[in-house]
Amino acid sequence: MKKIINFTTSYYDTDRYSDNNELKTFYKNLGLDGLELMRVGGNENEIVRADDVIGIHMRYFTAWMDLWTGDERRLLSEFENYETVREIYGGTGREALTQAFIDNLSALPEAVPEYYVFHVSECQLAESMRRSYHYGSDMVIDAATELVNSFISAINGSPAFLFENLWYPGLDMTKPELTYRLLEKVKYPNVGVMLDFGHLLNTNTALRTIDEGVDYIHTVLDKYNDLNFIKGIHLHQSLSGAYAEDLKRTWASAAGNYKERNRAVFPHIFQIDAHKPFASFRVNELLERIRPDYLVMEQLSSKRDEHESNLKEQLQYII
Repeated sequence: MKKIINFTTSYYDTDRYSDNNELKTFYKNLGLDGLELMRVGGNENEIVRADDVIGIHMRYFTAWMDLWTGDERRLLSEFENYETVREIYGGTGREALTQAFIDNLSALPEAVPEYYVFHVSECQLAESMRRSYHYGSDMVIDAATELVNSFISAINGSPAFLFENLWYPGLDMTKPELTYRLLEKVKYPNVGVMLDFGHLLNTNTALRTIDEGVDYIHTVLDKYNDLNFIKGIHLHQSLSGAYAEDLKRTWASAAGNYKERNRAVFPHIFQIDAHKPFASFRVNELLERIRPDYLVMEQLSSKRDEHESNLKEQLQYII
């Protein structure tokens, strides 16, 4: 099992290091093997090198279904105008989505990733707060299958293509028939799931303690005949159910354009999806049960010292 940290090419991450050697020293001193990289910026000063990259986390569009299906009314109800649509997606038709992901396959062109991670979900900004959705999970999974099949032939070699769960409509792992439907309909021989523990916990807002969270994850896993399709884990926890339930009752949409409304939503998303260390030795029950190939310590932090502290806290619970 390879132990990995999440990282981006944004200056927010890269500015924490003077050069690539300092980055390598950071993660190797913690006993970690490399990075799951998301391209969010230009990799200034080549802080990340090809040999750091084990996996690539592909970009994520929160509300893409209306562009894919051609629902102009709903598309413009979210983005107001096609100028904003073009700015976000690179175009105003479904082919823009295909091209965006083809381009994103080379998040670091010289890297040879062992796997890719792809989110399967859909929600508009207001839906993410109110948890009341236009599309059902079956519709999102069917559309995501079409989208992935439109670009997946552009992958070089045969790295694993792993679908990540969220708590929005799409792949949330609570309905095995939909999980299998997704894996079976994608036209690629090496598919699986990157199971995100924190996102799975967010599907149940009644959870309040880490023990309740572990029991809930076991309950979801019990629904599956075997777990061989789960190739990796994003390890963190978010026990934010009380906050999410209060938000459903109290949230009111901010005024302004899409960017302004997006900025108003993001602090709430970070409260819900907190990415805190999974601080329980019971995590080893789950690791032993799943036996993943990849264990990604997916932490949010505002500076390098905080990141290191969070990683050390997480690692002390892994036997």
